[in-house]
Amino acid sequence: MDKQTFLGLLEASGIQVRQALDRFMGNEDLYLSFLAKLPGQLHFEEILRALGEEDEDAFYMGVHNLKGLAGNLGLTPIHDCAQAILVEFRASRFQHRNKLTALTWEAKRESEHVAALIEGYFGEGARA
Repeated sequence: MDKQTFLGLLEASGIQVRQALDRFMGNEDLYLSFLAKLPGQLHFEEILRALGEEDEDAFYMGVHNLKGLAGNLGLTPIHDCAQAILVEFRASRFQHRNKLTALTWEAKRESEHVAALIEGYFGEGARA
């Protein structure tokens, strides 16, 4: 698949590629180099562990970092999930663990979808 087809596929998946490219000064190759690293930067095991152990600092920082990463890359579905987690966490800490768990799994599913697209593109020897 060529680069433009891949970027179009990302857009069709709810990713704000054009807005993200603005953050990368229009440099598609730079943007793609950051996207290529994304699958290795999704630390859901740590986030879920922190949730299970009710480790406020680790949970908050993990979700906050996920939100920032997703926001910078235009990954709106992941960003929105992370934002919802943070809103719930700030309001109730771990009082509504079931809701936090459900939101975290939703973010994980969204992340896995995007990671699969990315790995598919780069795994086939991405073409310009």
